[in-house]
Amino acid sequence: MKKYIWAHEEHAITPLTISPNHNAWAAKILIKLLDNHKVGKRTFCTHKNYGLSFYCDEKDWDRGSDYLINKIRAKPDFVKEIKAKSEKLSADFIKIIRQTEKKDLKQWTNNQLTDFLVETYKLSLLFCVYGYIPVLSDHLFNKYTKLLKNIVTKSISKKRLKFLIPEIVNILSSPSKAIPSRQARTQFLEIVYKLKNKNLTKSDQNKIFKHYQKWFWVNFGHLGPRITLPKMTDSVRHLFKQKSKIKKELNGLYQLPKVLIKEQNRLFNKLGLTEEEKYLFKVAQLFTYLKGLRMEILFGVYAQWERVLKEMALRFKIPQKLLYYCSIAELANWLKKGKRISLKTLKERAKFCVWVALSENNQLILTGQKAKQYLKKNIQKAKQKLSNVLIIHGTVASVGYAKGHVKIVNKASEINKVRKGDILVSVATNPSLLPAMKKAVAFVTDAGGLTSHAAIVARELKKPCIIGTKVATKVLKDNDLIELDTKKGDIKKIES
Repeated sequence: MKKYIWAHEEHAITPLTISPNHNAWAAKILIKLLDNHKVGKRTFCTHKNYGLSFYCDEKDWDRGSDYLINKIRAKPDFVKEIKAKSEKLSADFIKIIRQTEKKDLKQWTNNQLTDFLVETYKLSLLFCVYGYIPVLSDHLFNKYTKLLKNIVTKSISKKRLKFLIPEIVNILSSPSKAIPSRQARTQFLEIVYKLKNKNLTKSDQNKIFKHYQKWFWVNFGHLGPRITLPKMTDSVRHLFKQKSKIKKELNGLYQLPKVLIKEQNRLFNKLGLTEEEKYLFKVAQLFTYLKGLRMEILFGVYAQWERVLKEMALRFKIPQKLLYYCSIAELANWLKKGKRISLKTLKERAKFCVWVALSENNQLILTGQKAKQYLKKNIQKAKQKLSNVLIIHGTVASVGYAKGHVKIVNKASEINKVRKGDILVSVATNPSLLPAMKKAVAFVTDAGGLTSHAAIVARELKKPCIIGTKVATKVLKDNDLIELDTKKGDIKKIES
C-alpha cells in the first residue's frame, strides 16, 4: 500500500481557509501545467487545535519537482505564463476584496452569500494552482535552492572568490518588487510623514480611513483578527512623534529595489554567471515575489470569508468558529438548500479530523476512529533520532548575525513568551505570530523554503533568518542560548 510522508506543518489554519490550497493539488489544470505529472493524488491534511499537518506521496512529489525544474529551464514562456496568470488573478482579487469591504453583508440574501463563497473559492483555487509552480520547485526537497547553491559554488571555486555561498544565494534570489504589505507600509508612512499636526483634521481622518479600506487585509492571516480603524489611527498618532525615524524608513523602502538590483548585477558579473544561470536566479526572485503576493492576497479573501461566516452564524444561530470546519460545498448547501451540518459532527471535526483531497471540489472528511485508522494505514513513519545536537544547519532566508535566547512559538497564544532580544523558533511561522516576530531579533524554522512566510517577513523586517532546519523545534527548547551565523546557515547552541 502507498505510504505518505509528512511534508509540512502550519498553525492558525482552518480546514475551510486552507481548502483552496489543499484541493488545488488535485486540480486538473495543475496536472495539465505539469504535462500530466500527478503530484497531488489524495494528499491529506490533519487538523487539530487550528494546527495542520500536510502529507504527500514522496515519489510523486520528487518526480514532479524534477520535471518542473527541467521545464522551467527549457521553457521561459512557461514561467512568463505563471507570472501573467498570477498577477492577473492578484489584480482581480484586490478589486473584489476592496469592493466587498464596502458592502453591508446583512443586506445580502443567502444566495448572494453562497455565490460569493463559491466564486471566490474557485478563483482562490486557480490562484493556488499557479502558485504551486513556485512551491513544487523548492518545497520539501529544496531542489531549486540546491540548484542555485550549486551554481554559486561552482562559480566561487572557478573564480577563487572568498564569497560565502548561503549569503550570495540569498541576495541573488531576493525579489526587488514589493508585495502588498510593503506597499501598504510605504503608503501608511507617507500619510503620517505629511501630517502637520497630531490633532487629526477631517481631511487627515479621511486619508487614514481610505488607507484602512485599501489595505486592512494584508496581515489578516487565516483567522484574523483584522486591524481596526481606531488601532490604525492610534498608530498614526504614535508615529507622528517619530518623523526622523519615518523619513529614514521611507528612504530605505524607496531605495531598497535600486540597491538590491545594483548589488545583484554586481554579483552576477563578479561570479561570471552565464545568461542561463542569471535566468535561474531571476526565476527564483519572481517565484519568491509570487509566493508572498499569493499569500497576502488570500489573506484578503479570508478576511471577507470571515465576514460571511459571521453573518451566517447569526442567521443560523451556530458558533462561527465551527463553520470553519465545513467545506465550501457544505456551506453552499446549507445556505441555499438548508442542509445543515449537525453541531455534533462539527464539534468532532474541531477535535480532530482528516481531509483527503479527492478533486478540486471534493474532499473526504474523516473524524474519530476512522480518521485514526486512515492515518495508521497511510502514513510513513519518520526514522529520525536526535541526541546531543549542538549545531543545526538550514537555508539562509535573510542575512545578518544574531545571538539570543530561544522562544519556541507556533501559536498566537504563545507570542507573549517573546521579549526583545529573543530568537523566535517555530515549525513554520504564520501571520498570527507577527507581533512576536517584530520583537524577536531573528527567526528559525523547521519547514519552508526561500518563499516561506518566515523568509518573506524576515526580508521585509531585515532580520536574520534560517529556515528549513527540519529539527530546530525538536533540538532546541525555550531559553536555550543560540547564535545564528547566516553566512554559513548554522545555528549554534551555546548553552541551556
